[in-house]
Amino acid sequence: MIEAAQETRPDAVAPQAQPLPQGTRRPPRIVEVWRFRQLVALLVVRELKVRYKRSVLGLLWTMLNPLLLMVVYAVVFTTILPAAQPNFAVFLLAGLLPWLYFSTALMQGLMSVLVNQELVRKIRLPHAVFPLSVVGSNLVNFTLSLVPLFAMMAALRQPFTPALLFLPAAAVILTLFCAGVTLLFATATVFFRDVRHLTEVLLQMLLYLSPVLYDLKQLGAHQSWWFQLFRLELRVNPLSYLIPLVRDPVYYGRLPSVPTVAVALLWASGALLVGFAVFTRLEPRHIHHL
Repeated sequence: MIEAAQETRPDAVAPQAQPLPQGTRRPPRIVEVWRFRQLVALLVVRELKVRYKRSVLGLLWTMLNPLLLMVVYAVVFTTILPAAQPNFAVFLLAGLLPWLYFSTALMQGLMSVLVNQELVRKIRLPHAVFPLSVVGSNLVNFTLSLVPLFAMMAALRQPFTPALLFLPAAAVILTLFCAGVTLLFATATVFFRDVRHLTEVLLQMLLYLSPVLYDLKQLGAHQSWWFQLFRLELRVNPLSYLIPLVRDPVYYGRLPSVPTVAVALLWASGALLVGFAVFTRLEPRHIHHL
């Protein structure tokens, strides 16, 4: 990590903070973060380099991991436990990829300020660049993981439709949501180290409480109180609207419905606004808890 940080030399590319003249108002935080956009890009490169350092295949692992996962699911759900749903491996992985993007970015990003505390102490810069760079590196991984997904679609003769052109928009909405949640949890982790362990448990629960392994239409209509409570949870779960942004174009060959996109965009925008506001509000206190 230290070697990678020295390679990127963030202090060399970051705008040098100058004392503000007396009476001059501090620029908005979003403007400050934008000034450090080059540093965010370099930190994304650093994240990828550190993750695959001394690895023979390097970034190819980003595509190899989902490819191996797809082969396993294809074998399991076509021979050992055949699913009634055709091409169930494609269906499942179309939900797993956005889930892995969200969960991995969150788990890595919530520790990003603590991991970079030496830079925080030495350089005056917006702390938000660290969780945002983690989200950016996982966006690269998510984008590359679509390549083996398309290969699996071709192998299983899953139709390629024009709806796939919606995937860049889906990636943008997912990124906004991941950035907001990661910023919120990253600042919480600075003050409470238990957030990391609590998040691991919550993500394990959220995997089964979200339509990652199943479709909402498969649930049927039970009358038990706990099932009604489960359906209510799905209605307020943001992943119920974010996952179809990828699954609908990939598996069903259709564009997500307008209400689904609208609610997903609302969740993503709200998460980013709240996460960024809380993060910047608590940022001056970070240095006292590192």
